[in-house]
Amino acid sequence: MRLLVCASLLSVGVLSAANPIIPQPVSYQEKPGACSIQAGAFVYAPQAELPSYLKSLNEATGLKLRMAPADAACAIQFLSGEMRGSQAKGQTMPDGAYHMRVLPKVVNIYADSRSGHFYGLQSLLQILRAGEKNKGQISVPCAEIDDAPRFAWRGFMLDESRHFSGEDAVKCLLDTMAYYKMNRFHWHLTDSPGWRIEIKKYPKLTSVGGIGNQTDPKAPAAYYTQDQIRDIVAYAKARHINVIPEIDMPGHASAACRAYPEFSGGGSKKHPDFTFNPVDPATDAFLNDILKEVAGLFPDAGVIHFGGDEVHFGWDQWPELAGVKKLMKEEGLKLKDIETRFNLRFAKVINGLGFKTGGWDEIARTGMDPKQSVVFWWRHNKPKELSHALNTGYDVVLCPRRPCYFDFVQHASHKSGRRWGGFNPLSDTYGFPDALKLPVEPKGTILGIQACLWTETTITQERRDFMTFPRLLALAEAAWTPKESKDFAGFEKRLQPQLPELKARGIGYYDPFGNSPEVKK
Repeated sequence: MRLLVCASLLSVGVLSAANPIIPQPVSYQEKPGACSIQAGAFVYAPQAELPSYLKSLNEATGLKLRMAPADAACAIQFLSGEMRGSQAKGQTMPDGAYHMRVLPKVVNIYADSRSGHFYGLQSLLQILRAGEKNKGQISVPCAEIDDAPRFAWRGFMLDESRHFSGEDAVKCLLDTMAYYKMNRFHWHLTDSPGWRIEIKKYPKLTSVGGIGNQTDPKAPAAYYTQDQIRDIVAYAKARHINVIPEIDMPGHASAACRAYPEFSGGGSKKHPDFTFNPVDPATDAFLNDILKEVAGLFPDAGVIHFGGDEVHFGWDQWPELAGVKKLMKEEGLKLKDIETRFNLRFAKVINGLGFKTGGWDEIARTGMDPKQSVVFWWRHNKPKELSHALNTGYDVVLCPRRPCYFDFVQHASHKSGRRWGGFNPLSDTYGFPDALKLPVEPKGTILGIQACLWTETTITQERRDFMTFPRLLALAEAAWTPKESKDFAGFEKRLQPQLPELKARGIGYYDPFGNSPEVKK
């Protein structure tokens, strides 16, 4: 695949002064002249980063750039922020921020964080790929760039329970997310159709719970081993992406309950064995063990997402459970109260493991500690839940169905996928969250935004790509670029030359300019 990337990129041959970068930088100023990078030129970067930076630069250019010996003149330099000049003395650049100067003889990228240098590199790679290739050199327009992220959380959620993607597809996704400066991969690993993460203490979770998917309940077991999980987490970390695991409870638990029915709290006719037993000490011990193993696999996640949504879909049989009967009789509790107690109990378990508890926006009504929780607002038709969460002091990730769910169709002519009073075209994703009405003085903070791909209707990787791209690029720019710098027409101009790069990566995107045929399965 890398050879394909290089071949396609080296075919570009027209020098343009236009900014090619996605996401749009905070400030991009064209300067007179051009910078020529020669084959075999030297690169200076912090020692820990240099091998990976050289690899990326050479894959993009084919110029066989080299590590700089002491005191050599360099074509590309990654420097500390204070080296920008006297005006930068004593000023530390924020995490993720970088400043780039493309000068006639050198490209300097300044940052005070590893992520800042990394994001500067991604911008430079896009500039080089848009440059003029001629006789062993690449020429690019001189420019000065100031850049920093709008939101700290720039995410994408992939549902692997309903249809499994696999290691290669996930790594390709992570590569592409990193290229567009996204930094959170929310990994939806368990749900009713299938359990996709190995838990050593409970092997039947994968050998039994891993069988089946949304369209074929007898599909062979598909899951990630713990070694694969560690490898993917490390792969993401090297690209400045934090992986957030989601282990659903107390609902969306059918796969786990198929494997270990003794921990089931029952379900409904439509959603059998949908819940864990919400009051059983043995079930609590089972889930505690699972969370301990998960915590060890994702040590830097910061957040473990435990779902917490749609429990009422399958709590019909709870009143028949002895422990629930007792609580309802002795304390007058209702089913919602039982659910809330469960959520509070396991929020403390997650917090005790050193993580914040993430959950869908239903958790904002449970009384969880706002300082130890992150709310994911998904119900676009319930804006009051967002206001409530923020006014109560919760930090929030914005991921509403409209326009952030990528299982929604993206063009009026498309038939396969969801709609809810409309659909999610590229322009709507790009424009989010600028028109959102928010509390004037919220106690909580909006951490950022993320897209979500639920995979009920995306059976193949081809369709998953089709539904994700290029909307993910629009989401990346919406998450990075400040509102006043956003311009959808400009984004479309920058997007068009990016599409061949997606193809070179092996990604089967939807072409919004040619309205390419819908991939339906």
